[in-house]
Amino acid sequence: MKKAWVALLLLACLPLLPAQEAETRFGQEPPTAKPGVDYLVKVHVSGIRVHRYCDRDGCNSVLFADAVLNQQKVELTGGIIYGARAFYDPRNSQRRLAPGDYTARLRKAAHKDGPHSLYDEYELLMPDRTVWRCTVTGIFE
Repeated sequence: MKKAWVALLLLACLPLLPAQEAETRFGQEPPTAKPGVDYLVKVHVSGIRVHRYCDRDGCNSVLFADAVLNQQKVELTGGIIYGARAFYDPRNSQRRLAPGDYTARLRKAAHKDGPHSLYDEYELLMPDRTVWRCTVTGIFE
């Protein structure tokens, strides 16, 4: 008899559990700068562009930025986060990553030694203390 009451109580509580709705996800919030972490690398972004890439799994938008980083012209590539705090949201014309001066920090060096910085990963600090995680995907003269 007790088992039946426990089972009935558990069934009655099921609607109270939070459910995950797959269609109402707007994306995740961008990461924020950690306290005490210094962003010492000076970056000047001179241009941005967005490209869409589609494959069998769907379409994704990628944000590209032309920048000067450590006195070297580079192309930075990173994701776009849709939602309330997007780095670039074409639906609302919201552009938080715009041409201008920023600071960054090196997250991961792809090559321990060597003159080039291709595939180095950086965190670019936005004015509201969120960070755009990007990778060096091009080097220019």
